[in-house]
Amino acid sequence: MPLTRKPRIAIMGEFSSGKSTLCNVLMGARPLLEKVTATQLPPVWLSYGADDAYTMGLDGKAYDLDLAELERVSLETTEHVRIFMKSDILRYCDLIDMPGISDPSMSSEVWERMAHLADGVLWCTHATQAWRQSESGVWSTFPQEMRRNSLLLVTRFDKILGDKDKAKVLKRVRSETDDLFADVLPMSLVQAMTAGDDEEKWEASGAHTFTSALFGIIHRVIDEGFPEPGDEGKPAIQPDDANSAEVGQSLIALEFDRLMEIRNRPVIRVSPRRVANTGERLLKTERPTDESGPAVVSFSDMLAAAEGQLRPAKRS
Repeated sequence: MPLTRKPRIAIMGEFSSGKSTLCNVLMGARPLLEKVTATQLPPVWLSYGADDAYTMGLDGKAYDLDLAELERVSLETTEHVRIFMKSDILRYCDLIDMPGISDPSMSSEVWERMAHLADGVLWCTHATQAWRQSESGVWSTFPQEMRRNSLLLVTRFDKILGDKDKAKVLKRVRSETDDLFADVLPMSLVQAMTAGDDEEKWEASGAHTFTSALFGIIHRVIDEGFPEPGDEGKPAIQPDDANSAEVGQSLIALEFDRLMEIRNRPVIRVSPRRVANTGERLLKTERPTDESGPAVVSFSDMLAAAEGQLRPAKRS
């Protein structure tokens, strides 16, 4: 049975590995978000909705939060900060922005107590010192079933000069993390964040490939997940409607909407020959005629054309 809540994707990595920049890429840079990522906080749980926020205390109680007072949130008494805002990516999943696993100023308990809520992880590792032993040690403590729903992002990939060196780094990291992640993807997060509407710059940064991989993971989690207690029999969760000028404009939104259209496209079944059609659409196997439709060029026709044996038909 499918998942009936949005998947929760955690953003993790060592201190200064690009986590905050990745969050900005996913969410779109906004003044509020910049304040969140610039402040030392416990895990920040981001969800889609009208602007609102609260903190969840270690006492199990929720407390209203004025975001102007965000920097005053206490690490000693707060489990996590929950913030609602309208952003393209949050139409599809919740994000949990975790503190750095190697941050010397806070205990690992700050992020460990929230890790169990994540369905998947986007792990950031700095290209110039990718996949350190400390990262491997922490990741080994996560449940094995989370691996196929997680991506390892080799961030700041533009800091490595030369294609040979880039290939060498990727080969090493992929070898050392074999079967530990669904994929290992190089990214230049700053380039992605500044791409704006420039699709070529977006693709060159690695963001296009990453977006497609993330979409696949989100929907694998939904398809293979379990309904929330009391939601048995309910349909799988659907993305929030892009009914606001604040969403539906980013390159992430355009890519996700395109992939969603492909995902939701009905499958056309092919009826075997000499079997009566039961009303389902047939996929034609014969060459269309002027009456039945436009001409179709086969692969053999393309080869013949390359050899100069095929001449285009004259239009009447």
